Amino acid sequence: MSKELLRDIYMKIRHINDVSVENFVGSTSGYSATGVQFGVLRNIPTESSITMSELTDKVKCVASNMTTIIRRMEKQELVSTFKNPEDKRQTLVSVTQKGIDVRGTMEVAYQKFLVDMYGVLEEEEQKTLFCLLAKIEESLNVK
Repeated sequence: MSKELLRDIYMKIRHINDVSVENFVGSTSGYSATGVQFGVLRNIPTESSITMSELTDKVKCVASNMTTIIRRMEKQELVSTFKNPEDKRQTLVSVTQKGIDVRGTMEVAYQKFLVDMYGVLEEEEQKTLFCLLAKIEESLNVK
């Protein structure tokens, strides 16, 4: 196992992540929601609601940050929140019509971003890359 090769892999992944984040921010700027807010909107069901804790888990965000994000989105009328009638300790989040519209508009830019970033790979290569990254991720979760 070459230490230099491992370092090169690390640097390549880091660079790709940096460029990917930069391109994502660029592709989602100029809309009524930020890229982070778009990620939240994508995880709220259109026809129902989701608990804040479920949303936090799906988006992989800490609860305090999610609360701040949702409050801002509520002020922008992208989402609405209300207490769960069956369990008053839970806050439910629903997407508004404005949120649905914004999500739909941004989805086009997001899909273009994905194709621009990863479309250079054939479908089989994409699957291989996904499997390799999942293997690395799994080993990180074990430690």
